[in-house]
Amino acid sequence: MIGALLRTIDNLTGRGDAAVTVPALDGALRPNRRLDEAETRLPLAGVDSLAFLFGAHVASAGNTLYRLADGTDWQPWRKFDGRIACIAAIGNEGLAVVLDTGEILIEGGSTEGQGYRVPEGLRSITAIAVSPSAIFLANGSATNPAEDWQLDLLQRNASGSIWRIDRNSGASLRLADRLAWPAGLALDGDSIVFSEAWKHRLARLPLTGGEPVVVHADLPGYPGRLAPAADGAWLAIFAPRSQLVEFVLRERAYKTRMIAEVPRPFWIAPSLRTGRSFYEPLQGGSVKQLGLLKPWAPTLSSGLCVRLDRAFQPVESLHSRADGATHGVTDMGEHQGRVFIAASGDGVVVASHAGTGEEGSLP
Repeated sequence: MIGALLRTIDNLTGRGDAAVTVPALDGALRPNRRLDEAETRLPLAGVDSLAFLFGAHVASAGNTLYRLADGTDWQPWRKFDGRIACIAAIGNEGLAVVLDTGEILIEGGSTEGQGYRVPEGLRSITAIAVSPSAIFLANGSATNPAEDWQLDLLQRNASGSIWRIDRNSGASLRLADRLAWPAGLALDGDSIVFSEAWKHRLARLPLTGGEPVVVHADLPGYPGRLAPAADGAWLAIFAPRSQLVEFVLRERAYKTRMIAEVPRPFWIAPSLRTGRSFYEPLQGGSVKQLGLLKPWAPTLSSGLCVRLDRAFQPVESLHSRADGATHGVTDMGEHQGRVFIAASGDGVVVASHAGTGEEGSLP
């Protein structure tokens, strides 16, 4: 009763969940062009996840794992029967590969051929983290598969969950549920930090389960995967927030008709890459003049990767702005003093010096 009353007041005053404000990109998140200025650009159509196995660079795209050959070209390494949802290296034990068929396979290393199953009913695996004793999975939604993330956002769902799978017995345990698209995991001592995309925040959860505690709130974009860094962690922001989208999210009748009547590429919704069709929302004179993007035009896609300190607070960021060519950051990894960043929207992996944002080349 009290909750319903508070929501009504928020709707009348434009506060709380009814607010359409978006935090400014400032401080550690001040805009720059470091992603686009990186000298190392390695094209790979559909790239999604990154990992480093025995010093080799590994990437996933669709149903295929790729290895970087001679530091210049991605070569197919393994193909699977299903789409690869995410990957993670397990020290010297191999590479954990999660398929949308529900399988978790170990490739390479001392435990190659070992396999697990995701808990029954999980169809939207977004991230994986592995400890010596367990595998941790983030399931974005209980109703929509991972590729329908835009639909899940527009529906304002909060049916995601985080799971623990014992590596010895294969037994699974749900650590948290009713989450708004958990999309990234990072082990931190006796807890796990996760990103909750539709609530624009990072939260901490005990490895034994319990109530999450927010560690950073009100991010200016939708946070995705987390990856370890030498002095903290890296966070992918796969799409920007905007006042336009925040407004549309609160217009139930409009959203319902848009989903039913408008082709998905033309929804007013965040995307891994926009600006390629005149039929997209706000194209033409709304965002461009004389063929140039207006300085303050709203954007539904961009590139953003954030370096976090040990307390998971932003200390630096790498950007590809609205007119850039490195949009839709879905994963990253730090290796030998460099950070490698997968921009799925533009199908490219770029490399920069970790901690400085300066462009770098592969060793």
